[in-house]
Amino acid sequence: MAIAAGIHDVRVVYGYLRAPKDSIDTASMNPNKNDNDDDVTLVQNHAWCCVKVEGEYRFVDCWLASPFQPQNKNMMESHWFLTKPSDMIYTHFPQEPEDQCLEPVIHVSTFFALPYVWAPFFSHHLKMIRYDPAMLTLMDDQVCHLTFRVDPQVICFAFVETSEEEEQQKSITIRCLAQCRMIPGENGELERVYKIKAVLPPGHNQGWLKIYAVISESLPPLALCFPLTAKQTQPQLDRSFEFVQLHPCRYEFYIQEPQCYSLYPLQTYNFLVRGAADDLHHKLAIRSPSGKLYKLMYYPQERSYDGSVKIVETGKWCLICLLHHASGWYVVATWECHG
Repeated sequence: MAIAAGIHDVRVVYGYLRAPKDSIDTASMNPNKNDNDDDVTLVQNHAWCCVKVEGEYRFVDCWLASPFQPQNKNMMESHWFLTKPSDMIYTHFPQEPEDQCLEPVIHVSTFFALPYVWAPFFSHHLKMIRYDPAMLTLMDDQVCHLTFRVDPQVICFAFVETSEEEEQQKSITIRCLAQCRMIPGENGELERVYKIKAVLPPGHNQGWLKIYAVISESLPPLALCFPLTAKQTQPQLDRSFEFVQLHPCRYEFYIQEPQCYSLYPLQTYNFLVRGAADDLHHKLAIRSPSGKLYKLMYYPQERSYDGSVKIVETGKWCLICLLHHASGWYVVATWECHG
């Protein structure tokens, strides 16, 4: 078919196709070898095409592009047609180094140090900011912090999923804190920047941080996945922690304080919220379980809302946005006081 189209530099590439939870140990034919050894060989489990078009090498993976591929939701995924080598290397590792079409080629250990990504990572132009793989190893009660840019109008969600095999415990999924702000970029235009904060649940030292990106679909597709590892230096350390519960709403607010979910009775908390990117003055308030409102003060220069509240009731506490031309309101975020 390629020759009929006038393309003569084309070949089939054999190698390894990465899955979200793969590691160098599960993918290696010689798992007892150190991952820095030069003779680490991955299991051959896939094939794709390499073609030279207008002087540049591109890749075609018909299986990943097919609507029958489960993650494609019965739609053709065009990303896998004429994919750039620098994009393909996130998920495809060829047996022969020259088939990477990269200069220089990368080692297998570098391949698994990269996050696992899927087509939305590229179509929504996600770009990590100051990414360091060391951030994925949590010491004691540390929190994982990740920051990335994404296209405007793209909404991201993040969850941590643990392993079923770990200490014979059930796999569980917990939500992460995913918040965004519009900040000026290098060219002066506003850019959408997400900050992700994640922890591992108590009793689990391994898991996967999964980030989903969506514009309008009801079920957001997986965009990228990171392995998380915890190292405990203190005996019987309880890492139990939950982030503030965010709710979908028409405006975006950044909850700077408090970012924990659990509040304690008779304690005074400072509620600090960064304003939305629309530059409007919204009416924000903290609503107690009994319905009492504590209005937050607006500071136009900082585009922030601030207020101190003493927690005197148990139950759900909410950050609400009051509607300007009606008596209604909607919930922006939720905390809980357990008494």
